[in-house]
Amino acid sequence: MTLALEKTPCTYQRRRPELTTCYKILQEHLATFVAERDAEGRPLPKYVADEFDAYMRCGILAHGFIRLVCESCSHEMVVAFSYKKRGFCPSCCAKRMAEAATHLTEHVLPMAPYRQFVVSFPIPMRYWLNGNRKFAARVYKIVSQSIHNDYIAKAKAKGSKNPVPGTIAFLQRAGSALNLNPDLHVLALDGTYSRVGDQAKLRCAEAITDDEVAQLLSDIVGRVTKLCVRSGYLNEEGDIVRHPDFDPLFAGDGSDSQQGLVAMANASSISGRIAFGPNAGQYVRRIGGGFGYYEEIPLAKGHRCYSMNGFSMHANTAINTHARERLRQLIEYMARGPLSNERLEITDKGEVKLTLKTPWRNGTTDLLFSPAEFIERLVALVPPPRTHLVRWAGVFAPNSPFRKEITIDPSTKKGFQFHDDDEDQEDEPRKFKNYTWSKMLAKVFKIDVTICPKCQGSLRKIAAVVGPTEVRRYLKHVGLDCDPPARAPPRAVQGEFDYAAVAPEPWDLGDPMVDSDT
Repeated sequence: MTLALEKTPCTYQRRRPELTTCYKILQEHLATFVAERDAEGRPLPKYVADEFDAYMRCGILAHGFIRLVCESCSHEMVVAFSYKKRGFCPSCCAKRMAEAATHLTEHVLPMAPYRQFVVSFPIPMRYWLNGNRKFAARVYKIVSQSIHNDYIAKAKAKGSKNPVPGTIAFLQRAGSALNLNPDLHVLALDGTYSRVGDQAKLRCAEAITDDEVAQLLSDIVGRVTKLCVRSGYLNEEGDIVRHPDFDPLFAGDGSDSQQGLVAMANASSISGRIAFGPNAGQYVRRIGGGFGYYEEIPLAKGHRCYSMNGFSMHANTAINTHARERLRQLIEYMARGPLSNERLEITDKGEVKLTLKTPWRNGTTDLLFSPAEFIERLVALVPPPRTHLVRWAGVFAPNSPFRKEITIDPSTKKGFQFHDDDEDQEDEPRKFKNYTWSKMLAKVFKIDVTICPKCQGSLRKIAAVVGPTEVRRYLKHVGLDCDPPARAPPRAVQGEFDYAAVAPEPWDLGDPMVDSDT
């Protein structure tokens, strides 16, 4: 006899970012890190400083919230604002990940098979990709075009006329060790669309073979190498040029000092070293036994997986037409954020221990950082302004004549909004038909925030409280903390420091002891 267990709905619990490990580290040490960089004449660029400030305010009630009230028992709840940044905030990145996966699977991607291509780049090129926005755009375009050409050639061989493939590329900027590691995760339509009469028809492609993956990677490597020569990153003999130019945007506001700070943080992050402080120039400390180089990769790494001249491609993950839940999970993986509080720990000595997702081949299981070294890693992970993290091409491109015809619901836009935001404008059409914030919580976290935890009645939004005086008055009235968490002041100001003596040169990134995290 089997007993049926009654399902108890989950109730909404207010997020408490001030209790997380990452917040505690920044709360205690961020001001010291900023003061030391200022003393060295290398202040943080404005976009990096804004990212840290937004993270320290994200989810804190004292910086603004929304009031919800139950229509039955008048019970009130408050929900703090999210600051919607793209750098490292675990909450904002998780929200973007869930939003992208749900939007694509339920409103954009047609019922068709899909395949994932993961392309990683040589270590020096990772630095160039992060430092030059135009160069990066050309490299990513080469990758997408090469994948498109492969699908077009297959379709034409089967008799299709004017076939058009489709890809959505997600830029992942971080490895599992919080190292700067730009690589491209491409979700490709495993087939092409062609016009048959007045309708778009899908022709599915045969599964890609190992030889085709090797040929595709060879084509990408050849085209990207020629681009590096034309752009001045390599000479005609293929040697690295020691002083490549950077995108002016990379310097923040254009100052040389700010460019130097971010450039040093990026170079050290890519090479697995420390840029600032007493351990500058040294490798990140590791926990775990073993020996060997985890960057050593054979030419054939596995089924539909090859590496060549520092490039690598993995194309073995395929999703069939009806596996929509698996497709959603794959998109969540491709759009995931760089940082998880579950992998962070503050040791008894006050150091930061980062647990790796999977142990490295040499036995390393954890990495140790000082608080300043950890913040330095976060600096490198903040994307410069106007850096595209998602790229659409082929039939999914905004200007494609196929897009409106093949997408599930072309009128739906991505984003959050309360269900009653337009109740007072019933005669006017909505500009955005998007997911409500409450439905997203219910779908992703199995939490229905529209249900009152007291009487199971319906909750509705009544006000957004943003003024400092009103915020403080209301929180004090209901017995919640009306002051934001205090940030520790700078402990000391570091004197002048000779970087040339200890810091690695930005272009000296060829150390084999760097996790590729492909």
